[in-house]
Amino acid sequence: MTKKDVQLAMSIAIDSNIDLSGVDDSIFNGFGLPGFNPVSVTLRQVAKLIRWQAIMFNGEFDAYMYNEIVSIGRKKFIVCN
Repeated sequence: MTKKDVQLAMSIAIDSNIDLSGVDDSIFNGFGLPGFNPVSVTLRQVAKLIRWQAIMFNGEFDAYMYNEIVSIGRKKFIVCN
């Protein structure tokens, strides 16, 4: 996952008008574990992961979780548009 991919996924994630409820994010199950193998994903899947993991219920942004997604995603997420 490149810096541009992260920026695009983040812009999708923070836009509450974009419905991501139909996007399957099960491919990320266990993404933080050492044995997680690289996976091919879409920007909308990454956006849903960011929305689920890094945007809190009060609308605030959890920078720690966002950084974890980006750090792991650089090596483990292959974004296919």
